Amino acid sequence: MIKEFFDSKIQRFRPFLPPVSTCGFIPINSDGFWKFRSAPTKSLHQAAEIFNRNQGETIIEIGTGLHGRMAGNSILVWTGKTRAKRIIAIDLDPQRIEDVKGVANQHPHVELVVGDGITFLQAFPSRIDLLYLDFTAPEPEGQITGTGIAEAYRLAYHGAKDKLNPHSMILIDDTDHIHPWKHTLIVPDARKDGYRVLYTGRQTLLIR
Repeated sequence: MIKEFFDSKIQRFRPFLPPVSTCGFIPINSDGFWKFRSAPTKSLHQAAEIFNRNQGETIIEIGTGLHGRMAGNSILVWTGKTRAKRIIAIDLDPQRIEDVKGVANQHPHVELVVGDGITFLQAFPSRIDLLYLDFTAPEPEGQITGTGIAEAYRLAYHGAKDKLNPHSMILIDDTDHIHPWKHTLIVPDARKDGYRVLYTGRQTLLIR
């Protein structure tokens, strides 16, 4: 009972503490994530700052919603911290889109789309300055968990790569997870195309 009490206190304040590891090891939970997860807020703010510095105009967010502090509520960061002229949020789940309608109503430059993000990126006719990826994907039957999502993120990148500006950014959520996962295939492919990893952990940011 005492252990559970202190564990709950640690989890409450974990977002405000530096990452913790023991002897260089990062403990992993049964769900594959780092045992001590931090909120993505600092990463989102860093991405917003770089976006502004690069005079970015367009943000595309694949996978949206308002999921609380530990999820970052990225759409609030893009509208509150960037000077974007166009923010497009796409999700397959109509409820997720419904969640952010209040934000869109306050910000005319926010566009909401119910649909498949990969298909949207493949057909998108304009330029992209920041691509934020935070969506889920089905797993092929009999494959290792994460195989399907790793391939989906790679497909998303290849659907967007010819629209990404020379000084564009790719931000990937939930990369504090064992492979295969969201970052497993997309990061090597993007690096071949000139992107470099600025940081990794709770999120991974690639820039060029």
